[in-house]
Amino acid sequence: GLKQIRQHEIELTGYAIEKLSSIGGIEIQGPTDPTQRGGAISFTDEKIHPHDISTFLDSRGIAIRAGHHCAQTLMKTLGKVATARASLYIYNDRSDIDALVDALKEMRRYFGL
Repeated sequence: GLKQIRQHEIELTGYAIEKLSSIGGIEIQGPTDPTQRGGAISFTDEKIHPHDISTFLDSRGIAIRAGHHCAQTLMKTLGKVATARASLYIYNDRSDIDALVDALKEMRRYFGL
């Protein structure tokens, strides 16, 4: 039911925020309380453009979105050129988050960070 789906989304989003926050140089946009957001997590890297993040992750079989996300005014307000965005839902589990985090760490090593 919908309550179980929402609970899964909250738990997975909380896990993702915790894991992403542990990577140096990664900044999560929006609230870090998973009950105050949905399963879409926009983030930036202090040194790597979101399109480069997306391309690197794609080469590792991980699909995310990068860009303005139809929110150019918000990007301007945040002082961001774009963000990377991972979206989580019922078909995702912790192994998907672990794969994302491992690939982001690999990406930062690849770029010498």
